[in-house]
Amino acid sequence: MNKKINPVLILLMLVFMISCSKDDDKVPNNPTNVELPASIALKNIPSGTFTMGGTTVQNDAPEVTVTISAFQISEKEITNQEYLEFLNAAYSAGWIEVVEEQVTDPCGTYTEKLVKGTGNAPVAGQIYIQFGETGGCTSGGHPEHIDNKSWIGFNSSTSTFELLDQTKANWPVNWVKWHGAKAFAEFYNVSLPTEAQWEYAARGGQMLNYPTDDGTLSLAKANYNGDTPGVYNPDGHSAAVGSYPANPFGLYDMGGNVWEWCEDFYSSNFYSDEAIDPLNSTPGTDAKRVRRGGSWNYHSATLLTYARASDFENRGNNHFGFRIVKN
Repeated sequence: MNKKINPVLILLMLVFMISCSKDDDKVPNNPTNVELPASIALKNIPSGTFTMGGTTVQNDAPEVTVTISAFQISEKEITNQEYLEFLNAAYSAGWIEVVEEQVTDPCGTYTEKLVKGTGNAPVAGQIYIQFGETGGCTSGGHPEHIDNKSWIGFNSSTSTFELLDQTKANWPVNWVKWHGAKAFAEFYNVSLPTEAQWEYAARGGQMLNYPTDDGTLSLAKANYNGDTPGVYNPDGHSAAVGSYPANPFGLYDMGGNVWEWCEDFYSSNFYSDEAIDPLNSTPGTDAKRVRRGGSWNYHSATLLTYARASDFENRGNNHFGFRIVKN
C-alpha cells in the first residue's frame, strides 16, 4: 500500500537542503568587510616589460624578458602598528591564539610566546609571529641589539595585543614567519608580491641596480650592513619605515631594513624568457619561499634589485618582514 507523501514536508526538506548547501558555500576563510589599516598607502605600478635577473653568486637569476600586469603595492613595509591591528582583528575573529613554546636558536633554548593560526585561519597550527623578546643573536651566538626585539606583546588580562614602545609603532614588523605574512594578506583580501612583481617594482621603471632613488647605494640611501659579508654589527637594527629616499615608483626600503617575504616558492631555474606574470606555486624539494631586498644586518650585494634569497616558511627572526600588493 502506497503512503501519500506530505508535499509541505517535501518543501521544508528542500528548503533545508538548499540552505545547508548555501551555508557551506559561504563558509569563509577570512572575515568579510575588512579594510586594510588606513595607514597603508598603495602605489600604482603600471604594466610593462622588463629584463629580470642579473649576475649573482648563486648564478640563479638569468636575464629574461618578463611582462607584468598593472598592480598596486604598499609604499612601505608593514609596520608594527599595522600588524598589531591585524592581530587584534584576527584574534576577535578566532583566527589566532597565543601560546608559549620552547624555541631553539643561536641564543639558546628558551620559552617564548608565539602567535599561531587556529580555527578557519589559513595554515592553522602554523606560527605567524614570534615575540622575539631576546632581540635575537647572530649565527655565532652574539646577542644583537635589544632594539631588534619584537615590539608587539599580548596583554592576557585584556586579551589584546599591545605595542611595548609607542616610539616603535612605525618600525617594520619583524619576527614574522612566511605564514604570518600570508595570513595578513589573506585577512585583508590582498596578496604578497610575486617575486617578479617585487623586482619590477624595486627597479623603479628604470632598470636600477639598487632599489634606491637613483640606483646607487650608500648608507644614506638604505639601512644595511656595509659592503663586506659576515661583519657583526652590535649596534645594527631596523629603522622606521620611510627613513630613506624612495625609489622612482615612490617605494621606500625596497633595499635594506628587513627582508620581504614573497608569494613564490624558490627555484633556481624557474624563470623563462617572455614570461607573463610568472608565479612559482610549485614547492621545491625543500619548499623554501622567496625573500627579497636584504636587511639591516646584510651586506650590499643582497640589496641588488635582482639578488635572490629564500628561506623556510617557519623561519623569521629580527630582520624578516613584508609588504603587500593588490592586483
